Amino acid sequence: GVVIGLLTALVALGLALIYRANRIINFAQGDLGTVPTTIAVGLIAVSGLPYLVGLVAGVGVAVLLGVVIEVFIVRRFFRAPRLLLTVATIGLSQLLIVCGLLLPRWWHKTIFTDQVIPQPFSAKVTIGSQIFRGSELLALIVAPLLLVGLAAFLQGTDIGIGIRASAERADRAALLGIPVRRLQ
Repeated sequence: GVVIGLLTALVALGLALIYRANRIINFAQGDLGTVPTTIAVGLIAVSGLPYLVGLVAGVGVAVLLGVVIEVFIVRRFFRAPRLLLTVATIGLSQLLIVCGLLLPRWWHKTIFTDQVIPQPFSAKVTIGSQIFRGSELLALIVAPLLLVGLAAFLQGTDIGIGIRASAERADRAALLGIPVRRLQ
């Protein structure tokens, strides 16, 4: 429960940040991870690449996918009513789900049901009847660090303060010289 709760908190934080910055509910938020995760799982479990290589490739695909979606979809709706962009995220969600389902065909699989992802490192902690292995321990370490790091970034850097200012009142932030469109 703690592991899944921490990972869900990261997704929820992403939803809140997108809503505050752009005033839309991003229905594709959870599905944005489908394509990079499918690629990472395919590289690690099917192709046999080391965990770190698959992880870096997955993060790279996630960043690239985010940039492509921002440039080609979100920016086109910058001046449109927020409802239109919200509806566009529903369509984007469907597209990402289909891509995630079709990607295993690169490895000549229909889905990765028979694949086992190796643990990132060998560790085992037992608390009562619950056994935490490497992946759960990694989530227990990384998720809180990401949450604290994001809070520190938004509180202590010029870009973070600019993001918060443009989320609060974009028109006022623009008058103060903050590049609102670039920060969003």
